[in-house]
Amino acid sequence: MPRYFFHLHNDIEILDEEGRECADLDIARRAAFSEAREMAARSVREGHLKLSHSISVTDSAGETVVIATFGDAVRIEA
Repeated sequence: MPRYFFHLHNDIEILDEEGRECADLDIARRAAFSEAREMAARSVREGHLKLSHSISVTDSAGETVVIATFGDAVRIEA
């Protein structure tokens, strides 16, 4: 099973050194966007939100395969 690494690019950068196995890229993409929504919600509870913060997913070769920005992870309505 492929291993993907989920790196947080927030007020600080946290690199995922262990990664996790996902059956395919689509599952890794869904996980990244789900985590981005959770992180965005946490930021809102703390009173701020930067839509450009993101989670980038790399494959075992170190290639970026997904970028899930907080802004892309949620639908913003007026």
